[in-house]
Amino acid sequence: MIDAHTHLDVRSFEDLEKMAIAGIDYIITLAHDPYKMSAPEVYLDHWDRIINLEVKRGEIAGIKVLPGIGVHPMGFPKDWRELIKKIPEYLDKVICIGETGLHYLTKEEKNLLLEQLKIAKEYDKPIVIHTPEKNKEIALKRILEILEEIKIDESLVMIDHIDEETINLIDKDYYVGLSIQPGFKLDVKRACEIIKNNEDKKIILSSDLGSLKSDIYALPKAKLYMKKLNFDKNVIKKVVFKNAKKFYRI
Repeated sequence: MIDAHTHLDVRSFEDLEKMAIAGIDYIITLAHDPYKMSAPEVYLDHWDRIINLEVKRGEIAGIKVLPGIGVHPMGFPKDWRELIKKIPEYLDKVICIGETGLHYLTKEEKNLLLEQLKIAKEYDKPIVIHTPEKNKEIALKRILEILEEIKIDESLVMIDHIDEETINLIDKDYYVGLSIQPGFKLDVKRACEIIKNNEDKKIILSSDLGSLKSDIYALPKAKLYMKKLNFDKNVIKKVVFKNAKKFYRI
């Protein structure tokens, strides 16, 4: 299994060990907004931790941690363009650009997303795009417009935190991220219902582990639940492993 979207820098070492014991082979850990991201230097330190310390913690725990870096829409400095210039310097050390996206739906966020998409397109690098809990449909429509504007290869894009009300808006061949995070996003039952009704989509499951309430066993629980419901074995393998493997080029 591949937990395709986490923020390990705010999780304990014991969580990593338990995930390894539970049969998770890879964890993708992405940039986010763990502090007040008031200056580019704060982000650079954050990226450095993801690339170095989190990968090392994974090695010690017996699990492969693969890092991604980007500028998150929920927290970025006023001089964010300085950060954007730095991203290409890290691309040989990371598996993707992310997490980026839209959250508060400001013009500045749109520009921030657009510039990171340009880098993903130019360097042929996968990019993970956040959608918010509130105003998700409006945000998704704007994201789809930006993607159409940039003309990026659809195989490079995962639109994350999608739910049953928005999945049908995605009519292109982008990867679709479902986050199992009960209380905030989807629970196992809802996620599996979406999978059952959308087998034509390239769905990727993740726990979206972070500082809020999360479940380190989200993927093993979803896999077991799908087995109990007699899901096709290939469908199960795609959503917990194969689609993420292909998207992230593991």
